[in-house]
Amino acid sequence: MTEFIYLHGFASGPNSNKAQVFKKRFEELNLQIHVPDLQEDDFESLTLSRQIALVQAILDKEKHKNFGLIGSSMGGYLASITAQTRESVKALYLMAPGFNFLKRWRKKLDLSKTVPNLIPVFHYRYNKEVLLNTDLFRDAEKWESLALDRDIPTVIAHGLHDETVSIEESRNFIKNHPQSQLRELDSDHGLLSCIDWIIEDSLSFFKDQSLL
Repeated sequence: MTEFIYLHGFASGPNSNKAQVFKKRFEELNLQIHVPDLQEDDFESLTLSRQIALVQAILDKEKHKNFGLIGSSMGGYLASITAQTRESVKALYLMAPGFNFLKRWRKKLDLSKTVPNLIPVFHYRYNKEVLLNTDLFRDAEKWESLALDRDIPTVIAHGLHDETVSIEESRNFIKNHPQSQLRELDSDHGLLSCIDWIIEDSLSFFKDQSLL
């Protein structure tokens, strides 16, 4: 039996538009899908380690099952990391995955300089700026060097007009993971203009992997 886990993006939540459309479609097909709150009601203290541990705990409760992970933006990066740590993850469908997460934030914040403990970040779930502890970036250093080299079927959907995570990140990933596939779409980072196509593509992919 297969279960699916949808991992939402940074400064987002389980009620995001993409998460809810995925959940609705999978439930229509009687497919079990979890959409956890990766920030666990505590965005200020968010770290990659805490989010990864949350997903691992879900996987470990059902060790006899196979899992397909679906990830958006940071959730895509989290999915790719978690898949390295658990054999029960059999396939990944990633949307504009936030590879090189720390590198982008280093450039944005200039982490070579003194950075305050708390920084304001616009949070789409609350539609306002909230505070984020910069321990997130220090913690991310633990995962930055992890080789994403487990041989796992992966499809990436990425918008050609993505101004948040360059499509070059996914193109570079594909170069180093020849069995992975990239769908280059006429869309932006949110990919909402293509969401129905993406969902059907993910279902076709998971079926090809004998997970449906």
